[in-house]
Amino acid sequence: MSNKLNINSKISSLKGVGPKIENILKNAGIIDLSDLLFYFPRKYNDYRYLKNIDELVEGEEITIKGKIISSGLIKARRKIYEVIINDGTGNFKITWFNPIYKYLKENFKIDNFVILSGKTNKTKSAKIFQIFNPSPDQYFISNNDDDLVNFANISPVYKLTKGLTQNRLKKILTDVLKKIDFDELEIFSNDILNDFNLMKISDSIRYIHKPSKSSEIVDLESANSVNNSIAHRSMIFYEFLLICLGMKIASEENVIKKSKKHILENNSLYSEILDKLPFQLTNSQNKVLNEILKDMSQDEQMNRLLQGDVGSGKTIIALLSMAVSSDNNFQSCIVAPTEILADQHYLYLKDFVPNEELVLLKSSLSVAEKNNALKLIKSGQAKFIVGTHSLFQPNVIYKNLGLIVIDEQHRFGVEQRKLMMEKGEDSDVLIMTATPIPRTLSSILLSDYDVSTIDRIEHKKQNIETKIVDKAQFDKLIDFIDDQLSQGRQAFFLCPLINSSENEDFENLVNVYLLKDILQKTNLKKYKYDILHGDLDTSKKEHIMSELRAGKLNFIISTTVIEVGLDIPNANIMTIFNPERFGLSQLHQLRGRIGRGRHSSYCFLINDSKINDNSMERIKVFTQINDGFELSEKDLALRGPGAFYGAGSEQSGNVWNLNLGNIKRDIHILKEAKECADRIESYNIFTNDKDKIIKNIDLIWGKTINLTKIL
Repeated sequence: MSNKLNINSKISSLKGVGPKIENILKNAGIIDLSDLLFYFPRKYNDYRYLKNIDELVEGEEITIKGKIISSGLIKARRKIYEVIINDGTGNFKITWFNPIYKYLKENFKIDNFVILSGKTNKTKSAKIFQIFNPSPDQYFISNNDDDLVNFANISPVYKLTKGLTQNRLKKILTDVLKKIDFDELEIFSNDILNDFNLMKISDSIRYIHKPSKSSEIVDLESANSVNNSIAHRSMIFYEFLLICLGMKIASEENVIKKSKKHILENNSLYSEILDKLPFQLTNSQNKVLNEILKDMSQDEQMNRLLQGDVGSGKTIIALLSMAVSSDNNFQSCIVAPTEILADQHYLYLKDFVPNEELVLLKSSLSVAEKNNALKLIKSGQAKFIVGTHSLFQPNVIYKNLGLIVIDEQHRFGVEQRKLMMEKGEDSDVLIMTATPIPRTLSSILLSDYDVSTIDRIEHKKQNIETKIVDKAQFDKLIDFIDDQLSQGRQAFFLCPLINSSENEDFENLVNVYLLKDILQKTNLKKYKYDILHGDLDTSKKEHIMSELRAGKLNFIISTTVIEVGLDIPNANIMTIFNPERFGLSQLHQLRGRIGRGRHSSYCFLINDSKINDNSMERIKVFTQINDGFELSEKDLALRGPGAFYGAGSEQSGNVWNLNLGNIKRDIHILKEAKECADRIESYNIFTNDKDKIIKNIDLIWGKTINLTKIL
């Protein structure tokens, strides 16, 4: 085994990998050999079936090979580079427009051999077939015809970084796969392999990087295709199993923290607030409140997630929980992801709690205002503290923090939530979200949470009428909105962008200033309105919000800055442009800004005819469903879970920086891995080598698994 490579060895230990290549690989996230092994292809090209040049048909996908007989610029001014190859049956042309001349000249040398794949073209002026602008993953060049045999296979395609080519990466991988010792990764004992129809990790990794010529090509966009590949399914199972086991072990080893015990007092602020409420709590609200109060009365720290649909009344539950903390002479804080939501909470609490005990802390305050807030928090006079991420900065010192409420938790990064929870040390923690976590995932992701759900909005008398409006009907829509505004209602117009964008993906999107120009040419120009977006300074945003709340603005044109925390009971119209740019859960949040009063409410989605079929299907689903929990399940099925956890791209299924797995595509594999983790004690690997499991968790996730409690 002495000549074997260790998975933890640095990439620089490989023969032929000097400082330059090491730095290039580092830019791709490849530091050691385990990083390289788990750097999986993003797709596969099928180069197995070679055709003779004289057999080609225009427009077909083909793979050919031949010898270079001509290579060079044919039009220097227009920068057209041309290579001609011959396979003995005819000539074939490869053409690049505006090429990287040096790269092509150095690689496409006369008498070298090329194997090439792509779609054939034949222009009227051309007498031979050709391919235009092939990317490096579409060809392989060698001075030896025998080398082409290896390329005429199923060819993996990897994500590249500057200076890294497909050929170089594949050569490094080929060398490593021959010499690596996989034993440390083999956590599938035979009983696991048999129960879940898996293959060994070593075989999986080799097959994924170097599929056999006789195998089915794997379409990584297809759940069925991935599941039918035992190698891919096994590797994905491995990743998910480590997540589930890591959570399980972390939970079992977690020391139960003592907390500040809260007791319900007689003649308390809690009772006073309950008496002042202009409504009775619903059965569902009472149920979750009792769950929270029971937790707060225990010696152990509360760690509870409160999820409820838009408008379900989570804020009153938070207020009553904070009142109990105050009655026990503790401080409590509520953390919001935006200043707009923080302001909303502050104004709400102001009507119920002693104002001298209430403080607001946010980045836009003046230095004097911040210093005063910090002083009140440190002295303990501030019992009710509202703010943004400012609340977990190092200079914020709490005297006796008993309860932390984190609102819209998915809008915070994992590290931000961790910092806030560390502020409290032994404080109870209540996390709230109006983006319900799909039931499909909750049992897997929330093993460290007690979950309370406000599952019924009993006071809600009507659903919001949601319609798709074609551009041709826009004038009629404006007339309808004009009529509503003339009756004293208010409206939102929502756009995905602030300004126009040079990015071609965004060039057809409506921005707030373009919409302003459009509305100025309609009947709505007679009304008072303003533009709200994230680039405005805080004082301007606060002014617009106060004007809107006071009814001095008839409507606003906005970006998604209004997604959470805006409560304008008089607003009954939401018009969303480019709805295809948003997920179902985000659309539901935006729709939730209306329908909070007694007036019939309407959500309009503008269809500009450029929406593709998949997006239109999703939008139609949105018009048919008003329940946030049902929509969250649909969103998971259609887009993946990224949007639920602030995981970056909303299209992503990659919550934990997975190497191969994707929860959207592989949810059934995740369920099987969870089943395996639940009964891991019954498998031989746990009995014989539990330490190997721990090492694999640490290898793949490092400290990440320690953050799962606040995911």
